[in-house]
Amino acid sequence: MSGLRAESSSSAPAENAGPESFFETLRDTFEQAGARAGSSERWFTIGGETVKLRFAGPALQPLIAPALEHLAVGSANAPALTVCFWDSSSTDTRMPAPPWPTTAYGRRGEIIGYNTDRFRSVYQHGVNALHMFDAHRRIALYWVAGAGQIPYWERSFPMRTILHWWTQGRALQLMHAGAVGGPSGGVLIAGKSGSGKSTTTLACLDAGMLYAGDDYVLTRVEPEPLVHSVYGTAKLAPDNLRRFPHLRRFVSNPDCLAEEKAMIFLKDVCPAQLVRSFPVRALLLPRVTGRRDTAVRRATPIACLEALAPTTIFHLPGSGHDAFRKMSLLSRSVPGYILDAGTDLEQIPQAIRGLLEGGPS
Repeated sequence: MSGLRAESSSSAPAENAGPESFFETLRDTFEQAGARAGSSERWFTIGGETVKLRFAGPALQPLIAPALEHLAVGSANAPALTVCFWDSSSTDTRMPAPPWPTTAYGRRGEIIGYNTDRFRSVYQHGVNALHMFDAHRRIALYWVAGAGQIPYWERSFPMRTILHWWTQGRALQLMHAGAVGGPSGGVLIAGKSGSGKSTTTLACLDAGMLYAGDDYVLTRVEPEPLVHSVYGTAKLAPDNLRRFPHLRRFVSNPDCLAEEKAMIFLKDVCPAQLVRSFPVRALLLPRVTGRRDTAVRRATPIACLEALAPTTIFHLPGSGHDAFRKMSLLSRSVPGYILDAGTDLEQIPQAIRGLLEGGPS
């Protein structure tokens, strides 16, 4: 809160400004920023629909667009979602003072009184970023005080919260999972940080398999499960780079590995293997065993749900019953397996291919 108040200190909070009124104030501020600093736009296909990103000023597009570049398309007449990005620093445009009190922040930055059936609002403390979404017009606003405050991990999955809001009430759900496979379908790879998701997805990528995501994917849960790629990025703990030495030259943040995971934009590595979507044939729960050989065994729907739901719900503001219902449905709709991942990385894609071709041996 202190960052937003400090940035807005020259203006008093607007009295009785509800979410619709403040949303319009922010939208006007974005247009002013674009008129002052110049504007640009990019178009992408996400979840089978066209999404338009508008940028005021030059600072944010290089931080937001690279993770989505494999989904870039030409312009369209009627986007299913429009997201407006700007920062105060590069546009020299001051943020309007927020109309809510300092006590209005709930868990995960949700702003009490500014989250309704139509409007969603979150302020990210530390990052000093404000997101708002109008579900009726399918327009989102993304403001940050300065581009330098956007952390590396958000550059790997930009507008994650906004995409979650956009899909609420629909058959789509953003999920904390990776996805790899082949033309006829693939596996959704779920588990908490450190479970082996990134190692599994990158081992499969090295083996020539198709790749839909490493950390977050958009999943359609009905009528038939289908995974949509959103982010063409991979993140690895720096000490895990030794297992994928050929990727080292593609690391986008090589000078920051003492504090950050290595981040790689895979469009620069293997563009032909990045796909927009494929059917989900199974849920896979990786486990790091320390043993050489990889093995696959059945997992219960409850185990699959426990791997998917907690981190997804924790990370996404406003998630709850609807997200849990979708993940529960998916866990019951496709078979689940535990992947006891061995240190011989070549065995991991072999095991997954065998699973997709006929089940575990």
